[in-house]
Amino acid sequence: MVVAGLAVAGAMLLGDDDTGATPTTQPFTAQPIADGEWFSFVTVGEDETGAITLGVDVAEMLTGDEAKAAAVADGVIAAGEDLPNDFYTSNPEKVLELLHVSDDAGFTMLSGADPGAKIVVDAQILASLYDGTYTGEPIYGVVPGTPIAMDVTVNDGLVTGASEVYLP
Repeated sequence: MVVAGLAVAGAMLLGDDDTGATPTTQPFTAQPIADGEWFSFVTVGEDETGAITLGVDVAEMLTGDEAKAAAVADGVIAAGEDLPNDFYTSNPEKVLELLHVSDDAGFTMLSGADPGAKIVVDAQILASLYDGTYTGEPIYGVVPGTPIAMDVTVNDGLVTGASEVYLP
């Protein structure tokens, strides 16, 4: 089963222009994401074996003057306008790289009941949050079927953990 249209062993181009074209699936040719921590938009699916995979779309979280300049360059705001918040996510390529999840990966989510609290979940619960079947403690900011802003940690080509990023 493939959740939310994630292509197994492929990368989905999410449409990086304003033509309204339907996203297309391209053969996976990019190098895997390098080891490290990456701000990303994450989707959750399964491969052909039923193992959970993450579609990781690496982006950039900008603040201050850098955020404002990028938002102007992208046509989101006009020169001289202020950003509604002091951040902007730059994501010009919008390409999902499918990564498997290590067996012991933990995902830190923001509590929907207590704004200062964090909840650590496993990959199965992350998948249920993404597909809308989750019935546990409220989690902030997760809309089923919508990419989740996360700082993703990759080691040896596997996702070993991720933390949800607060976006107001």
